[in-house]
Amino acid sequence: MSGNKRFCSVLLSFFLIFSAAFTAPVYANDGYSDYIDSVIKMAKDRYYRDISEEELLEGALRGIFDSMDDYTVYYSQDEAESFFTSIEGNYQGIGVEIMEVPEGAIVTRVFSDSPAEGAGILPDDIIVKVDGVDVKGLTVQDIANLVRGEKGSYVEIGIMRNYSSEILYFSVERNVVNISPVTWEIYGNAMYIKLEQFSSNSAHFFEQALKEADNNGINKIILDLRNNPGGEVGQAVSIARMLVRKGIITTLDFKSEEMNDTVYRSYLVKPKYVTAVLVNGNTASASEILASAIQDSRDGVLVGTKTYGKGVFQNMYPILKPEAYKKYRELYGESIVDGYEWMNKHDVQIYQEDILGWTKITTGHYLTRNGKMIDGTGLFPDFPVEDYEVVNDVDVNSIKRLDSSSTVELNGVGNDVYNAEKILRIKGYEIDEPDNILDAKTADALKKYQAEKKIKVTGVLDDTTKEKLNEDIYELRIAIDKPFAKAVELLGLLD
Repeated sequence: MSGNKRFCSVLLSFFLIFSAAFTAPVYANDGYSDYIDSVIKMAKDRYYRDISEEELLEGALRGIFDSMDDYTVYYSQDEAESFFTSIEGNYQGIGVEIMEVPEGAIVTRVFSDSPAEGAGILPDDIIVKVDGVDVKGLTVQDIANLVRGEKGSYVEIGIMRNYSSEILYFSVERNVVNISPVTWEIYGNAMYIKLEQFSSNSAHFFEQALKEADNNGINKIILDLRNNPGGEVGQAVSIARMLVRKGIITTLDFKSEEMNDTVYRSYLVKPKYVTAVLVNGNTASASEILASAIQDSRDGVLVGTKTYGKGVFQNMYPILKPEAYKKYRELYGESIVDGYEWMNKHDVQIYQEDILGWTKITTGHYLTRNGKMIDGTGLFPDFPVEDYEVVNDVDVNSIKRLDSSSTVELNGVGNDVYNAEKILRIKGYEIDEPDNILDAKTADALKKYQAEKKIKVTGVLDDTTKEKLNEDIYELRIAIDKPFAKAVELLGLLD
C-alpha cells in the first residue's frame, strides 16, 4: 500500500473511531513562534552533535503534549503507525501465532478466514523454513519478520507435520489479517466471553459469540472485562447496544464549544441476555463505558474490584510539517496545524508527506447512563470479590482446552502439551516452565497424574488423559478465580 493510500485509510478509520474534529482555527502567537524558533536555532547551533530542526521540533511537541495529562501524547509517524495497527486490530501477513521450538516455530493458533487457514496450515505445524531460509535457532520475532509482508506478496512456508521429517511447502499470499480480541467458551447454560480490548473489529467478533450463544439456547453471559484498557468508544457502544435496554449508553462532553456533545443510545426494547461482568482495577476507559451501561440499566451486575476510573476520552489529530503549514497558510490565509481541520474547512487533501506526527489529546469527559462522571473514581462492583492471583507462575485463565485428536508421546510437541503442562504445574506437579515439548519430566508428571485419576499410566497425552485434564480446567477456575466463581453462582450455573 502506498504511503498516500495508507494515510487516507487511516483518516477514514479515525473519523469512524472518534466522533468529531476541531473546526475552530488555531492562530499562532507571533511572539511565541519567534521564541520557539530562536530556542531551536540555539539548540541546533550549540549542541555538539548534528541534529535536525525536525528532530528538535518533534522534541518540542512531545514536551507540549506530555505536559497536559497522562493520556495526551505526541506520536512520531512510526509510533502513530503502531498505534493505528493496534486500534485497527489487523496486520498484513498470513494469520498465525507462533512459539519458539528447537526446530523453528510451532503454530499455536491459525486465525479464522486467514491466508494461512486457506492454504491449509494447521495448529501444531512446525515452521522450519521461510522462503528457503532455515529458521532453526532464530527467535520468534525474527521468524515473524520473515513471514510478514505486504498484502498481495507471497511467502513460501516449509512445515513439519505430525512429527514427520518430511517438509511440506505452502505458498501463501499475504493479506490483511483480522485479529479477534474476543474469545468465548460455553460452560453449561452460560457463555463466558473474554474481551481483550475495543479495536475496530471487537463488535463484529462479539456478535459472532452471541450468535453461537443463540444457537445453543444460551441467554446468560459472563463478560470478562478485567485488564481491558479500553479503545474505541464506538465499539463499546455497539456492544452495549447488544446487551442494554433502551436508553442512554454514555454522553461525551467536549470542553470546546466548537464541538457538539454526543449522546449514544441503545434501542433494545428488551435485552435478550442477563450479564455478569467481571471487572478489576485495570478495567478502564471504553470498558468502563460498557460496564457502567450494563450496571446502570440493571441488565446485569458487576463482579470483582473497583475499576480504574478513566472517565476522559481522546481524539487523534495529524500535525502538519512546518513547510506544509506555511504552504497552506499562504494559500488560504489561515494558521492551522491540524490536518483534519484543513480537510473539514477547506476540503484540502492532506498527504502523508505533509504530516510531521500525530497527537492524541484529551478533549473531554464522558458521563454514564445515570449521569455520573467517574474519572478518578471508577465503578464500584455490585458484588465485590478480590481478583485472583497466578498459582505456581501460571495464570489459570491462560489455559486453553486440549483439543487435538492426535496422541503426543515423549519428545512430541504441540499446543496440547503447553496447556497440559500449565494444568499440571498449577496442580503442583514437578515440571519445568510450560513449553510445547513433552520432555521426560512432563512424562513422569503425567504418569503420576494418570495414576491418581485411575486411568492407564502411559506418560503420554492420549484422549482419555486429555479428557481428564479438560475437566480440571473448569474446576481450577472455580477454585482459583473467585470473581468467575461468583459470576457462575449468580447466574445459577451450579444448579
